[in-house]
Amino acid sequence: MPPFKLGINMAGAVSAGAYTAGVLDFLTEVLDDWYAQKKVDPTVPTHDISIEVFTGASAGGMCAAISAILLQDDFEHISDTSKTGTTNRFYESWVNRIDIQPLLGSDDLADPKSTVDSLLDSTIIEQIAEYALTRKNPLPEPRPYVSPNLNIFLSLTNLRGVPYSIVSVAPGSVEESTFFYGDRIRFQLESAKSFPAYPPPPLPDRILDVNPAAMSYPPTLAWKTLQTAAMATGAFPVFLKPRVLPRFQAEYCPPGWEAVATADSTSTPTGPPHFPPAMPDPFKTVNVDGGVTNNDPFNYAHDFLLASSCPVPGAKHLISDAVETDRAVLSIAPFPTTQAYDSVYDPARQSAVIRALPALFGALISQSRFFGQSLSKLLGGASFSNFIIAPSDDDLRKQHLADPTRTPPALQCAALSAFGGFFERGFRAHDFALGRRNCQKFLLDHFLLPQDNVIIAPSLPSDPAALAALIARYGRPDPTPPDASKTSAAPGKPWLPIVPICSPHLREPIPEVPRFQMREAKLDIIVDLIFKRFRAVIAKLIAPAPWALRAFLSPGPMIVSCLAKGALRRALVKQLGDSYKA
Repeated sequence: MPPFKLGINMAGAVSAGAYTAGVLDFLTEVLDDWYAQKKVDPTVPTHDISIEVFTGASAGGMCAAISAILLQDDFEHISDTSKTGTTNRFYESWVNRIDIQPLLGSDDLADPKSTVDSLLDSTIIEQIAEYALTRKNPLPEPRPYVSPNLNIFLSLTNLRGVPYSIVSVAPGSVEESTFFYGDRIRFQLESAKSFPAYPPPPLPDRILDVNPAAMSYPPTLAWKTLQTAAMATGAFPVFLKPRVLPRFQAEYCPPGWEAVATADSTSTPTGPPHFPPAMPDPFKTVNVDGGVTNNDPFNYAHDFLLASSCPVPGAKHLISDAVETDRAVLSIAPFPTTQAYDSVYDPARQSAVIRALPALFGALISQSRFFGQSLSKLLGGASFSNFIIAPSDDDLRKQHLADPTRTPPALQCAALSAFGGFFERGFRAHDFALGRRNCQKFLLDHFLLPQDNVIIAPSLPSDPAALAALIARYGRPDPTPPDASKTSAAPGKPWLPIVPICSPHLREPIPEVPRFQMREAKLDIIVDLIFKRFRAVIAKLIAPAPWALRAFLSPGPMIVSCLAKGALRRALVKQLGDSYKA
């Protein structure tokens, strides 16, 4: 029987990558347990899952890259977030290792020949990338629910851009070319037992050999490229160091904006990039955070699943009917758009620079999440080819029933424009645990298909007693709301989980996750480090200046530090809200 094909898409999250990591940790734990239980328990659903593709931007892209290697290894799952020194690289990378203190260090400025590449010290990012993307504990056999040809798409913002000719009949004209900056890079796993299920990337350093000999330290060129790409997709502009990636001209035809399904159709393909005649191949690009141009690369996962052995050739969308669907995209979105339209908008007030500038950044982020070509499909009713896990904390909501407007965000990492998690380990630990809790609830109550689904139905036991026992244990009511468009599912029949939670200890409801509060002493240390980093950056920037100018400018950073420290501290306390305790 064919497996249910799954693509996992992870949106940008800054420090809330800890939440995405928690979701992935619980999902992997449940999948491992389910496949173990299938061998010994006849009441366990026996259909199969195949994770075909990971896509991600920014923090989500980093999680996608870590998934590519961690799922080849054995690792412990984390229900106790006080642990340190574990084998779980989701957890260690996002909870224990990343922190604001090394980000405010000066290791990147130590070399006299170095330049200021970012406001924060990105050295810790490089250390984490090397740690997280080097194989540690290889499994004797690969996980059966991970495709041997797993693909990884990372969203990038290519500051060099890619030129495309507009008027090919007028070479050299002023407006001949346009530039595309919303880039992506693709990798594909390959093992000794793999078989071609989808055309591989045309470049050898995009093929990730998962055989243990190929993944030993030091990593091969392909794994080093993945490390660099993972840092590039999360290189928050100005704050973190941009990353240089070698790219090949073949990677841009068809262009990155064109859907895989369109590129594979019989329609006329878009022309190749309009590179200069002497353009080297490969050529170097400078890349920053993929979230700038595509913060939620759902389209990469959707198009890949659509083009990969789709049962409806030429289709533009995945089958959304609950009975007919045989594949789906599961998105993990730590910050889904929840903006409300302002019905009393004041144009004159909003035109002021102090309000227009932050509105501009908000508009850019929101626009990077918007895909008009998919909107009509998403608004057509319940879709069972598109699922989403987003942060939710009912216990927190109940605490603020008297005044819902004062309910803080479910994620503690959301503070300080999503940088809050870098300031305090407790915030990251909270969000990791909440990710596990939300994933459990999602798998139990929402990630369901009807009993007569094309993948699930053939796997059900033919014996009535065995079927009744399976349904009694795993059956759930129809999850679609009354006003949703109906599917072809038979009414009144039970629905079953796509990924069943089998063992009792995993089905036991995960308790409420207590919120953490940063203490005054910790905030004081961070404020001091911010101004120490500020002074080090300014000193590096003015170092090439003549000595007289340096002497004139040198006292400035110290004066600014003394004058601004109190104001910065008060602003941080206000932004932290209930996550701070004096």
